[in-house]
Amino acid sequence: MGSAGQPPPVTRRHRSPARVFGIPRGWATLIFIIFACSLGLRALLDSRFGSTALVYLAVPYVISVALFQFMPRSENQRALGWYLNHLRDATIVMLATSAVLFEGFVCVVMFMPIYYFGVTVGFLAKLWRERAEAGGGSPLSVYLIPAVVLALSLEGAVPVTFTPRTQSVTQSAILEASVDALMANMAQPIVFDQPRGWFLSIFPLPHRVDAGTLAAGDVHTLHFTYRRWLVTNLHQGEMHLLIEEVGDRHIRTRVVENTSYLSGYLSIDGTEVRFTELDNGRTEVSLTVHYTRLLDPAWYFGPLQRAAVNQSARYLIDTVIARSDTDA
Repeated sequence: MGSAGQPPPVTRRHRSPARVFGIPRGWATLIFIIFACSLGLRALLDSRFGSTALVYLAVPYVISVALFQFMPRSENQRALGWYLNHLRDATIVMLATSAVLFEGFVCVVMFMPIYYFGVTVGFLAKLWRERAEAGGGSPLSVYLIPAVVLALSLEGAVPVTFTPRTQSVTQSAILEASVDALMANMAQPIVFDQPRGWFLSIFPLPHRVDAGTLAAGDVHTLHFTYRRWLVTNLHQGEMHLLIEEVGDRHIRTRVVENTSYLSGYLSIDGTEVRFTELDNGRTEVSLTVHYTRLLDPAWYFGPLQRAAVNQSARYLIDTVIARSDTDA
């Protein structure tokens, strides 16, 4: 037992040779965890659980427990250094697994915050349990964290969600142009050449848009090319946007096909553009984007995807409807 007021020392329970098949034990352990994680994730992603919280919360928690349990560590290492080494090892597992599974940088960037959250929770749970056991007991509260993680990880795997999957966002702007001028802007060739914010710039833009006309029944095709590894690992896809209804003061569209890379994470269902004439030749434009969240947990991906759709709606107003020569 440690002295009064100090936690008991953490003792090592696993002793093994310094090398495994000639490979340093730490690296051998990491390779094994990467291999096991890749197999497990591949099985999950190819099943109906591929978009559930089992992937995005339970998996990082299990990785954290495995690293805590099997990675060699110094008995005299302070908790902060131990934790930072733990995060380093978890990052190696994440990046290596994403490479094995041919995932792209967008997936990695979106996954990193919740991954580190799950890894941290797993580390604290195991640390709490080891210290409780070293102190001569194992209180029931030690098992509270795994139970909570398990419950949260079931979102999507069972018919439970914290927020509705189908949602919409609306962005509005007052522009110094008439309704006719703004609708004429929308009929021009579309080029996404305006700068985007850092968050929106993570996601790929269409490299070509076959727009046709604004007549009802016309289908606009957006062509996407996404290099998962920045310069290679190519994915090509299209989004087909049907001009469903055109009125004097509104335009409604519906997505009839989407094979772009991001369609596995977020379903864009359609848009509505409404124009309200104001005085002095100005017009209020409201763009509503209807979408369906495909990933769980909702408490993480809900706000993240809503922010992305909100910024995208504003970007479309500035780039497609207002154009640079009619910005407010």
